[in-house]
Amino acid sequence: MKKILILEDKLDQAKTFICFLRKSNKFNLHSTSKTSADKDEYDEIVPSGSNSTFDYVSKYGDCTVGQLTYSKNNLLTFDKKPFLDFIKSINIPIPETYYNKSQLKFYPIFYKSLREEGYAERGILKSKEDANILKSSNVFFQEFIWSKGTYSVGFLADRGKLITHFIQKEILSYPYHGGSGVVLEHIEDKKLYEYTKRIIEKTGYSGWGLTEFKYSNRIEDYVFMEVNAKFWASIKFAIYNNPLILKLLFDIDIKSIPVKTVLYIDRLILSEFSEVRAAIPYLFKSKVINTNLILRATLARLAGKRIKAQRVKLMK
Repeated sequence: MKKILILEDKLDQAKTFICFLRKSNKFNLHSTSKTSADKDEYDEIVPSGSNSTFDYVSKYGDCTVGQLTYSKNNLLTFDKKPFLDFIKSINIPIPETYYNKSQLKFYPIFYKSLREEGYAERGILKSKEDANILKSSNVFFQEFIWSKGTYSVGFLADRGKLITHFIQKEILSYPYHGGSGVVLEHIEDKKLYEYTKRIIEKTGYSGWGLTEFKYSNRIEDYVFMEVNAKFWASIKFAIYNNPLILKLLFDIDIKSIPVKTVLYIDRLILSEFSEVRAAIPYLFKSKVINTNLILRATLARLAGKRIKAQRVKLMK
């Protein structure tokens, strides 16, 4: 029986793995909220989030889960500036990008952390006054993409070869200006697939991750936003539609459950009321995913402990 430890077990992706692994008799399953552990105590350690991925792989190097090995070289994606420069060099569009507030000439503009570190700093600056208030020096700035939704490709890869994937559109998010999906839709798109395949091939990427894109009406193409070089929060949605992901990672066989749209109810509880209204039609045509955080989300909502929306009017 394989002894497995899941790191950062409060994350949605960790809860997904725990749910499937508990149904199998192949594993001696353990979990912890910590971001690292003694490698010699377990047959496999699964770092589920950004922090545990960075901490564990930085300490021990390559990490093997099932048939996939996550390469330490993937951590290069955590440094946004050099990786965005690389993406431009392989002819994949990126948003207009600035690394100093003095370069900003138009608003609104999006800002986010220079390094991927879990729930990183991000938001929208609506004016020069907002920019002056922002004190952090650990951020960079990108043009605000005037279109709804975020597109992403979850994937498994082996030494530069894309093995399997799942494409989704994030229709509603919490928080509104960028975070985890509230309503997600399964789509197919050749351009998103080709861009992701190119990134994996050119970097020699090995392991698992999620590429993210926005559609730019200005250039009439997708623009690359980032690679989340970790397991992604909505991986349960991907597994329903593509059970090969679960098979390659944990040697668990399940039948495909074709699901077009999902709604994460705990994230909806924390969303703005306008997003709650917008999500109502999806309650009747989506598979509702309960991540066992409904009570926690409700208490956070009642206590006012949630991330408020930073709004600008989006073009359709």
